Formats: sequence, C-alpha cells, structure tokens
Amino acid sequence: MANKKTILSEEIELSEIVLKKTNQAFEMIKQEDIVSMKKTHKRRKKMFKTQAAAAAGVCILAVSGISAAAAVHHYWGRGMNGNIQASDEQQQALTEKNIAKVYREEPDSPSPAVTINGVTIEPRPALSSMRARCPVTINGVTIEPDTVIADERFVYMAFRISGYSVADRTEPGFDMVNVYQGDHPEDESAWVNMSGTMYDGIVLDENGASVYEDGTSVESYEDGSVISHYTDDNGNMEYIIQASAADKNDSLLGKTLHVAFKDLGTFSKATFIPAVEGVWNFELNLSDVSSTRNIKVGKKVEGTGFTMEDISISPISIQVNYSVSEAPTEHEDDLGIPEVKGVVLKDGTRISYLANPGRLGYTDNNKSNAYQIAGFARVVDVDEIAALIVLTSHENEKVEIPLSE
Repeated sequence: MANKKTILSEEIELSEIVLKKTNQAFEMIKQEDIVSMKKTHKRRKKMFKTQAAAAAGVCILAVSGISAAAAVHHYWGRGMNGNIQASDEQQQALTEKNIAKVYREEPDSPSPAVTINGVTIEPRPALSSMRARCPVTINGVTIEPDTVIADERFVYMAFRISGYSVADRTEPGFDMVNVYQGDHPEDESAWVNMSGTMYDGIVLDENGASVYEDGTSVESYEDGSVISHYTDDNGNMEYIIQASAADKNDSLLGKTLHVAFKDLGTFSKATFIPAVEGVWNFELNLSDVSSTRNIKVGKKVEGTGFTMEDISISPISIQVNYSVSEAPTEHEDDLGIPEVKGVVLKDGTRISYLANPGRLGYTDNNKSNAYQIAGFARVVDVDEIAALIVLTSHENEKVEIPLSE
C-alpha cells in the first residue's frame, strides 16, 4: 500500500522528466531509423509537462481476461468506431477474441483508486482485480475508458468525457496528455510514441475522403472552417489516443500503460484556454493476445527498386519489410519508399484507402532494407485479402501485389 501510494504521487512530480524523455525519443527515431513520420491534420500530440495540479484521480483497470458474457453485443464507442471503422460483426469478433475491450459493458467499480494532493485511497484487493469500469470525476467532469484495441504495433484508446459542453466553432481538448508504459516514467523503457485528438464526428470513407460518420458530406461555416460534431446525442465527447512503442521492434501487448489528462478546455488559434483544472489518471493492463499473421511475399514492387519480402498484418495494422536493390529518388517529406494504402479482397471488393499515414524508414545506413508501419482506418479480415494496393511514387502511381503464391 505504501509503495503504491509513492508511485501514484510521483506520477505528477515526474511529469517534467516524461516530457523531456519523450522529446528525446522522437529525436532518436529521426537519427537512427531515418524515419519519415507522417500524421494527419486531426492528430494533436499533447504531452503532460507541469508538476502541480489542483486535483488528481487515478483509475486502475485490466484489459486482459475472458469476455463477461457471450450474449453481450460488443459495440464500440462512437469515437473508436470513427477512428477504426468496423461492422457490428467485426466489433463483436475482435472483442470476443480479447483484441478489443469495451469498458462500457463492465459494472461500475464501487471504489476506484483516487489520488488528491498526493494522498491515495485504493480499492480493496478483491475489487482491484475486477475488470470494471472506473470513471474518474474531478470538478464535475467525468472521464472513463470506453474502448481499447491493441495489436503488436498499436494501441488505440477511446476515453469518454461527460459533464463538459463546448460551444459551436470551438475545439475542445486538453492542455497536456501523457502516455508511458511501466512503473518508472523516468526510464527510457517507458517511452511511448503517441498522438491524440478529440473525436470530431468526421471519418474517412473507402477512398480516403472526409465525411461525417453517417456518410454525409462535411459542411463548412461561412468563413470556410469545418463544422465539427464533437458531442453525441447525450452531450458526451470522446478523446482518441494512438500509442506505439518507441522502438519499432518492441510491442505494447501485455504491458501496463499509464494515461494522464491534464486540464480540459478549448483551443483558439493554437492557444489553449483552460476551463476545468485537474489531472485524470488511468492505468491500463493491456491484453497479451496476438492477432497478427506473418506472411511471406517475396514479390518485386513494379517500377521501383524495392522487393516486398514479407508483411506482418493484423485486422488493424500492418508492417511491411522491403529489400532495396536501387535507391529511389527522394523528394521533400518523401523517402521514396512504397506504401501499402489499400487492399483487394477475395470477392473483388477494393478498399483504396485502408492504411493511414504512418512510419517509413530504412533499417541501415546503406539503405538496403526499408519498412513501413501503418495503422488502418477500418478493420479488415486478413484471411479475405487477395492483394495489397501499393503507392509507388509521389505521383500517386499504384500497383497491386498479390498475396497468393
């Protein structure tokens, strides 16, 4: 109990170190892996860097375990399904396989661990082992995990926010959001790459075009700014986080992630305007269930000096490994490495836009081997993929790489 109290109170005190270490991690990635990091305009990365907070709440949860009941319909939250679109059947299947976890289905935890001004009150041991919902409420705003999905490369986390309303034409968000793994945030082993955004009701269709979640066209105000739909019918919002290990060869499966949200408010011309002060802390023990298949490809990418040697693919992400016989022509923000963008299914269906912008790089200074790591905009059944749609150049030239022998 004493040790736990120390760890929880130090989460706030060590946050300055976390910011410094995270920034160093990104610099290491750029220097050692020759990586091109591409992010969508919706991703807003926020790191938790201040030392003091008016109030802090901590919630400890487990993602692993057996689904509560086979009869439950495992429907993901609005934000998660907007971030990784999936049919009801796909949501059900991934949740039953313990790849996804829907906390909304769990009973409320009667006494979540809460820390205020350095003093921690924990649930009884019998309760701390429960896979329960664990909302944290500070100054009238409640945050709770809604859906978590993980594979070897990425962890997607959706947190529901209630008790806070935003006016039209305002962008809600947090001053700082921090994610680290393990119990020692000052160690290099705790470094995690992350990006996050408040879900705005806008998704990408199968061609990569922005539409509202009901499929209708995105609208704008008179000044040209996009009309966002941050709240659901109940007035709740969702914050979406994508996290991955700093080392591309590492995995977060089976690890413990700490997530801290500091101060809720709005952004105006990149300036944060605080509205509710506090620190909402969560500790998630991730499932160790693997959903990845390793597939030998061994096919040359037409029109390039790259050969796709093999892929590691799950329903929500992909890693592609290339050998390089001829270095490509590089352009600004473009290393010339082919990118898997979509798939062709065995029934002939083409999903032209599947893979979001991700991480590209060479594994050696001679540039004889390269890789792509990317998350998907929608869930895909790996067994139904007949071919990969590969972008080969900055001029949008695409080829298909069959996965069959």
